[in-house]
Amino acid sequence: MGARELIDAAPVSRFQVRVVAICLLLSVIDGFDILVMAFAATPVAKEWGLNGSVVGLLLSAGLVGMALGSGLLSPLADRVGRRPLTVLSLVLATTGMALGALAADALQLGLLRLVTGIGVGGLVAGLPVMVAEFTPLRRRGTVIAVYATGLPLGGVLGGLVATAAISGIGWRGTFLVGAALTAVMLLVVLALLPESIDYLALQRTPAALRRTNSTLRKMNLPTMTAFPPTEATPVGRVAAVLSRPILRRTLLLWLAMFLLMAGFYFAASWLPRLIGQSDPALAANAGLLLNVGGVVACLLFAGAALRASSGRLAVGTLITTGIASALIGLLADHVVLLLIVTCILGMAMNASGAGLYALAPTLYPAEARTTAVGWASAVGRIGAIASPLLVGLLVGAGWTAGPLFLLFAPPLIVAGLAVLLILRSSTPTQRSRFTRKVSGQASTATALRRVVRG
Repeated sequence: MGARELIDAAPVSRFQVRVVAICLLLSVIDGFDILVMAFAATPVAKEWGLNGSVVGLLLSAGLVGMALGSGLLSPLADRVGRRPLTVLSLVLATTGMALGALAADALQLGLLRLVTGIGVGGLVAGLPVMVAEFTPLRRRGTVIAVYATGLPLGGVLGGLVATAAISGIGWRGTFLVGAALTAVMLLVVLALLPESIDYLALQRTPAALRRTNSTLRKMNLPTMTAFPPTEATPVGRVAAVLSRPILRRTLLLWLAMFLLMAGFYFAASWLPRLIGQSDPALAANAGLLLNVGGVVACLLFAGAALRASSGRLAVGTLITTGIASALIGLLADHVVLLLIVTCILGMAMNASGAGLYALAPTLYPAEARTTAVGWASAVGRIGAIASPLLVGLLVGAGWTAGPLFLLFAPPLIVAGLAVLLILRSSTPTQRSRFTRKVSGQASTATALRRVVRG
């Protein structure tokens, strides 16, 4: 029996809980670092006299970095390990936040938001995979949903810190707080976060076996004298993500990620500013409710995932997100109802993200898992980049909150339909056929080489 089977068959240990808790805290810091710009946008625009288009560029700079980090850094996790990627990403995020506090103009701040985003993008790609690989299959959807509370918690923390810091020491103090928290988590990771057992199993070296057994002992699991034999030759990262048997599912996952992230970052980045044009206090409440709703929703999703498929839950929450966005568009002038629906929107959006991140790792083999999740996340970040820029242009052209939220409603419903198609095309039998097909091709090639060699 291999390490993966041992983990899936055993109860969750305290060590595994600690690993998930570290990843959750990292996700909170991710949310703080990337969403804090939404709360700092108004004082930054006031200090430097920026128009809506430039503010949109600043809001998108971190998201551009996230796309680059998810797409370019995530393959490192499949080459050198999940832990080294986490360390590198934290170094980049800490540097970007600390220097961002010292920015002298919008150009400098934008470039440093790009650096911060690259670091956060690497974490966003790698952490869900780390959580999945340290969690038994039967609990994976639930645990990833709990992990997903980190992003909205980071938004809540960012809002609270921004409210206190901006009124006292200005928006720069908020960035310094984020840099300090990220640096602390870097030290925690260096001291306590292990390497993924799934990654070590791919290395099949004596050193990897020793590290695997050390982790197994910490989880109160039996150790191994050798890695179990494997029939399948490791699939190339590109083949595992873009090969014909699963290409359709990959494209559908990318579509769902793109549309969800476009809607999420439009709401997270622009909702406080759009509403704040008429009532600054209402803006703060709306921003906090969006993230508080997200925390509650992820916890509810975690409980529901004990009994229902994460993918099916994601279909329902994505469609709910589209409906809530449309309602905000229709209720933009009704304060109480607007705040209630804003909370529902935050709940549905964050639960949808939890569902997609729980589903994605199950579609790919371990040797390409972080690459696949990273690429899907990168495609999602393209939507996250495009939506604040588009909204900045539309706001400059005179659009208000109501029409903008109506505009984003249909794409979010389409995202739910894309996940439904993924579920219909993704079954264990299909994934097994893919593995056997690749393994069979590799076996045939090996046999031919033996014949040629005589």
